[in-house]
Amino acid sequence: MTFSAQAGAKIITEQVAAAASAEQAGLQKGVGNDFCTIWPKAKPLLEVAATVLVFIPGAGTIAGPVLNGLIKIGDQIFAETCRA
Repeated sequence: MTFSAQAGAKIITEQVAAAASAEQAGLQKGVGNDFCTIWPKAKPLLEVAATVLVFIPGAGTIAGPVLNGLIKIGDQIFAETCRA
């Protein structure tokens, strides 16, 4: 299976859209259904989560670095799909 930046962006936007139920519509306001608007808002929260995860004994030594790797992938997707 090949993976492209466009495919990655589509997966993320579909997940955001699925999570935005009628009750969450107010919370999701302004996020949009476009990776280029989602990523700049999500990245800082993911960075905080990765930092906090490092301090959780056991899982933190794996989950934090994995999340940091996923953040780098998100940055690459953003660079390829939003700044092209």
